[in-house]
Amino acid sequence: MPQNQADHWEFECVAQTVRRASRLISRRYEDALRPVDLTSSQYTILQSLQGREGLPFGLMAKILGFDQTTLSRLVKPLVKRRLVTIVANPKDRRRRSVRTSAAGSALFAKAKIHWQREHDESLKRMTKNEWQTMQRVTRLLSQ
Repeated sequence: MPQNQADHWEFECVAQTVRRASRLISRRYEDALRPVDLTSSQYTILQSLQGREGLPFGLMAKILGFDQTTLSRLVKPLVKRRLVTIVANPKDRRRRSVRTSAAGSALFAKAKIHWQREHDESLKRMTKNEWQTMQRVTRLLSQ
């Protein structure tokens, strides 16, 4: 057991530390995106579709780090709001792709302004070197 409070941080779990930071950072982005009625995960989905004709569902899940069930749950309200469509593959109807609609692209453009503002605020909290280090460390931990 740690002898004092300062020693406690040496024994903190990596997953716990990353989850805590992720929750706090995500909360700020959620607040920033509230005026356009998107969650940060929904924003990420719309972002991944920009400039593409669509993404196969399985590939999108892999790229975004979601399992397919979670991605389905996140896409469902976007479909309901007609921001994205789900298109079956003509050769294999079980394979589906997600495509953004004109309304989805328009909302993404509005949301990006709010997202960019929070992103800029987040970057102000650290130096460029710290940001680059954080990117390297998170990639390393994600492997």
